[in-house]
Amino acid sequence: MPKETMHNFPENELVTELSVLQQELRSLDAGKDEPSVWVFRLLQGVTPESWKEISSRHDFRQWLSLPIDGDAYPHLKHFQQTLERLAYQTDHDPLTGLANRRAFDRALDMEMERSKRARTPLSMAIFDLDDFKRINDTYGHSKGDEVLVKFAEKLKATTRRYDLAARFGGEEFVLIMAGSGVVKAQRMLRRFLQELKEIEFETPDGRDRFTVTCSVGLTCFKGTADITDKELIELADEALYEAKSSGKDQVKVSRLPFMDNVPSDTLVQANEKQFLFGGK
Repeated sequence: MPKETMHNFPENELVTELSVLQQELRSLDAGKDEPSVWVFRLLQGVTPESWKEISSRHDFRQWLSLPIDGDAYPHLKHFQQTLERLAYQTDHDPLTGLANRRAFDRALDMEMERSKRARTPLSMAIFDLDDFKRINDTYGHSKGDEVLVKFAEKLKATTRRYDLAARFGGEEFVLIMAGSGVVKAQRMLRRFLQELKEIEFETPDGRDRFTVTCSVGLTCFKGTADITDKELIELADEALYEAKSSGKDQVKVSRLPFMDNVPSDTLVQANEKQFLFGGK
């Protein structure tokens, strides 16, 4: 459904037209799964350099340019860079740069399937910054964003390259630790909490400093339990609630789902392991 015009508009008229068209397309596209409609706009007298400047200045990054004649390579390269940027934005949180909920859900499903096939452990933790609302209320949302970014940087630096750290929403974060059992994961998380408390933030007026703490709910999956990804998240969330309600700034381990499959004659031993590993 192409739209073509042959007029050479001044920049202000061109910007107005494209802005209105962009808003109309967004409203039509919102919440719909139908294939997108390609809209073409012929720009006469606009050089690639001037279009790049206009699109950057007015946030027309969704518009892709291609010359009718001449060398198309620079435009195809820009097209590739745009696709890569959009793909990155689809799976990453814009504030912290960590994976977003969409990428986390996909990774958790994949890692649980791998754990089922290989019978290897998979640990997952949910983090919640303690009293984060007070930070926003006291120091402002800009300082709150700074805390979130620093937290994300510390979490990324502490974990292994093949772990997946993601922003779950608000001040909640999640971490998938493939191949890690409860003991190993718990040890790493406790070290992380200790190092987190050593980070100092400056108040907006520069007169004082403050620190932050965080609570963690941890669970583990070993591929033998009949459990869904949603149920695994709920287990970690319950452990997080316990960590928050019993003093904060600590790691609590959920009921371990693979313990449900232990034969009754070894139940005492299983309960002992749950106590030792889970802190119950």
